[in-house]
Amino acid sequence: MSIAEFLPGERFYGAKSQPITSVHILVSREIGANTLVIARVNDALYQLLVDATGHDVLAAHAAEVGPGLGEWISDTPFPAGPFRQLGGEQSNTSLVAGETIVKYFRKLEAGTNPDVELLSGISDCPNIAPVTGHSTIDLGGQPYTLAMAQKFIPGRDGWDYALGTVEGSFAEDARLLGAATRNVHTALATAFGATRASVSEGLLARLDSLLAQAPVLEPYRGQVEEVYAGVQGEVDIQRIHGDLHLGQVLRTEDRFILIDFEGEPARPLPERRRPDSPLRDVAGMLRSIDYAAHFAGSRPGWGREAAEGFLAGYGEISHPRLLDAYVLDKALYEVAYETNNRPDWVHIPLAAVRRVLGS
Repeated sequence: MSIAEFLPGERFYGAKSQPITSVHILVSREIGANTLVIARVNDALYQLLVDATGHDVLAAHAAEVGPGLGEWISDTPFPAGPFRQLGGEQSNTSLVAGETIVKYFRKLEAGTNPDVELLSGISDCPNIAPVTGHSTIDLGGQPYTLAMAQKFIPGRDGWDYALGTVEGSFAEDARLLGAATRNVHTALATAFGATRASVSEGLLARLDSLLAQAPVLEPYRGQVEEVYAGVQGEVDIQRIHGDLHLGQVLRTEDRFILIDFEGEPARPLPERRRPDSPLRDVAGMLRSIDYAAHFAGSRPGWGREAAEGFLAGYGEISHPRLLDAYVLDKALYEVAYETNNRPDWVHIPLAAVRRVLGS
C-alpha cells in the first residue's frame, strides 16, 4: 500500500502543503480485496479503505465496511445500503441510504466527535437532523468516533439557495434562518448548560496571529483593540455550532436545518468542544451573507436586507458590542485567509473590517 502517494490528492486530507514522512498502520482488517485501516500519517490519524495500490475506495464500499473497525452504538442496525455519495468538497465522506445519511470521519481525534455529541443531546430540536447511531473505537485508552448515522432530510444547500435569490430578496428566508439558529442555541443551552467567562483575551491573542499573516491589517490594530476592550468582563457562553455559514444549512420546504456540528475543522477537537458565545455563530452567518452578496456581483442592498432579516429572526442581541467584536474577528480571519489564498477577494472582508471600525 502506497498511502503516502495518494493521500495528498484526497479532498479530506487537510495537510496538503506538508510532505508525508511516515505512515504507520495502527489497526487493520481485510474487507474483500481491500483493507480497512486506521493509519497514523505523520502526527495525525486517518480512517481509510485502501485497495492494492493504496487508493482510498471507502465511498464505493460502504455497505461492506459498515460501522468499520469500531463498536456500533444504536438501537437499530447499521444501514444496509445501497449508498450514494453526496457531492461537494467535504472533510469527511457522507453517503445516503434510504432515509439515513452516514458520515465517515476521515481525520480522527481522541474524544467524542462534537457532531455526535451535540446532536445526540438535542434530538428533539426541529432544526437539526437527529443522530440514529455512531461507531467508536478505543485506541490507547481514548475513544475515537469513526462514523455516525443521521436521519436524512432532503433540502437545498443554503449557499446555493441564497445565491438563487440575489435578483430578488433573501430577507424572509434569512428571518427563518435566524429563528432556526436561535432554536438550536436554546436547545444546546438547555441540554449542555451555560455559564459566564471572559472572551476578550482570546480575541486579542488571535489578533496578533492574524496581523502577522496579513500586514495590510496592521494600521487597524489600535482600533481593533479598542473594540475588543469594549467586551472585557464575563459574557454568557455555551456549546455552539462553531462554524456556522450558509454552506452549513439546508433549506427544506418549511424550515432551515443546521448541519455539520464539528466546528472549524482546522482547530483541535478540545478547542472545538470549548463553550463560546452563541454570537460567534451569529457573526459567522452575517459574514457568510456578506460574501453571498458579493459572490454574484456587488449587491450590498441584498446583503443588508438579508442580514437585517436574519437578526430579526434570531431575536434580541443582549450584547451588541460583543457581536461587533465577533464579526470583526471573523472578518480579520477572512482577510488573512484571502491574502494567502485568493488575493483578489481581500477587498470583501477588508471592507467589513472598515465598516465595523467605522472607518
